[in-house]
Amino acid sequence: MVGPEFPTFEVSLAPRKRSAWAWSVCSSHGVVLMQGRERSRPAARYQAERALFLLLLTAPYRSRLSA
Repeated sequence: MVGPEFPTFEVSLAPRKRSAWAWSVCSSHGVVLMQGRERSRPAARYQAERALFLLLLTAPYRSRLSA
C-alpha cells in the first residue's frame, strides 16, 4: 500500500544590499510560494517560518487527515 504523497517545502534566507535579508518559501519543485524582505536576519527567519506554518495550516490535505 502506498501512503499519501505530502508536499515538501524549503525555507531560504539570502542577504541583500545594505543590511537587508530576503526570505522565501519554495515547493520541492522550486516554485516560490511566498517571499519577503526584512531588515534583520532574525526577523527574516521568523517571517519565513511563520509563512511556512501558515502554508501548512491551510494545506488541502489537512481535511483528509482528520476524517
